[in-house]
Parts: sequence; structure tokens; C-alpha cells
Amino acid sequence: MTTAAPLTALGRQITFVDGTTARLRYSLGALALLEQRHGGIDAILGVFEKIDGKGGLSGVVIGPMLELIGAGLTGSGGFVPHITERVVTVREETPDGRKTARDVREVTAVRYVRSSDRAELGDLLDFNGFDALVAAMTDAFAEAFPQGEAEAPAGPVIDVELPNTFRGTSSTTSEPSPSTAPTPLSGN
Repeated sequence: MTTAAPLTALGRQITFVDGTTARLRYSLGALALLEQRHGGIDAILGVFEKIDGKGGLSGVVIGPMLELIGAGLTGSGGFVPHITERVVTVREETPDGRKTARDVREVTAVRYVRSSDRAELGDLLDFNGFDALVAAMTDAFAEAFPQGEAEAPAGPVIDVELPNTFRGTSSTTSEPSPSTAPTPLSGN
């Protein structure tokens, strides 16, 4: 039987300018949010590399950093993502001359808001603690992947042929019971 203690020990505690704290933890839900926004784990790692300061801070850094921290604070951290999107109607003409229209949605911003008091994450963080925030993010993200690349199993990639039973071809349907079958009365 598992207890809640190991889960609450995961992540890194960060302190906000109002004196409150929260646990920064990259759960599967947080990683899924980041994947959807950035296009995959490799892209997320690219954002981390841009933020870690080793190559100097250049380009857009603060917005992606707030997204990384915010995603890690969803769930037990008490923050909720608020998404702003732009909808553009694209009008096209098909080869046979019919005109069609479709909406294309683009996420323009993701803000994280603390559910208890509606405070925005960007207002709760202090840039003076930038190095501590980067360290907390990096450690919490590394904790989400405890095995790491160094300990990943090595060896050739093997293609496995799945039997047809995994593709839904083995389902069967039983014959319906005859309508003349006696129905037992309830309560007897």
C-alpha cells in the first residue's frame, strides 16, 4: 500500500513575494500541458536550455519560464492555466468551385492563476530570485524523469509485430435471447 508521503515529498518548494509557498512538481498532467504547448519533450528541454543561463539570456525567456513554472504548479500547487487564443476564419474554394470556411485556433498566451485568491503567477514571482527558480525548475523536471538518459536501457531497436487480437478483430457478439424466454418476477 502506498501513502501520500512520497508524493508530497516530490518537487521543489518555491516561495512567492507574498510569503506563501507552493510545491513545483512536474506530474504527468503538467508534462502533458507542456507537450501540447511546446510540441514535445525535446522542445521543452530546448526551453530549459534557453533559460538555464549557460548561453546567456537572449530572446524570449520570461514567458516560457512562467509557463514551465505554472505547469509545474498545477494540481496540488494550486494554480490553474488560463488560455487566451485567437480564432481566425479561413475561407477557401474547393477545386469544384464550392466555398468553405473553417476556424483555425492559435494559443496566444497561457497565464497561471492561483485558485485560492486569483493571483497571477507572474505577479507572485520575483526576478531577484531567478537563479533559485531556475534551480527549482531544473531539479523538479529531472525528478520527473528519475531514470534519465544515462541509465536508459541500451540496445538495438526491435520492431514487434502485434497479433490481430490487439487490433479489435477478435470481438464476438452473442446471439440475443429469445423473446419467449421467461422473465423472472422480482420479489418472488
